[in-house]
Amino acid sequence: MNLQNPFLTLLLLIFSSSLVAQTLEVGPSVGYHRTAFQRPDSGTIVITGTGAGEGVVTTETDANIAFGGYVAYYSDSFLGFMGEVFYVTTSTPNYNTDGINSINVIASVTGELFNSGLYVNIGAGPGFLLNEPDFSNVDEIQGNNYKNIDFLIKGAFQYRFEEVLTLEGGIISGVTDVVDESNRFHFFFGVKVPLNLILNN
Repeated sequence: MNLQNPFLTLLLLIFSSSLVAQTLEVGPSVGYHRTAFQRPDSGTIVITGTGAGEGVVTTETDANIAFGGYVAYYSDSFLGFMGEVFYVTTSTPNYNTDGINSINVIASVTGELFNSGLYVNIGAGPGFLLNEPDFSNVDEIQGNNYKNIDFLIKGAFQYRFEEVLTLEGGIISGVTDVVDESNRFHFFFGVKVPLNLILNN
């Protein structure tokens, strides 16, 4: 009887681990971002169920490339967890100035839709701002109050080719300001490559 219990426990562990497949991905990422700035617009009033407030105006977008790396953990269920770090510049053709360079850290949860390979990814994290561009020629920004850190939220759709790559597209928006009353806003399309799995094959 004492010999059977460890044996049954070992069988149960082997069987349960085969049911719950787990995948860890580590690798580089690259993205094409259309970047802009947003600021309050006193000329527009937005009315919601909780009251009224100023609208938001978004500048024209500029093209920038993001690059970095990521770690992702996928269970056999529909859920996965991801952490990513990437460098990107936020700029706009409306402002005749250099963009704001940043290193961004986003943690997110990703969930698969109907076992289709298509995932919804939602995350948030800080952005560390590396420079203070000169906005002296920009009417909309005084350049009096630069921040060192802002806070970002991310929403994206991802399509995962298992052990090959993940394609994603979505938005990243600052919920705090980077200079005066302006925050960052990005549309993006990106690729993540699970280099650890490719090298192991």
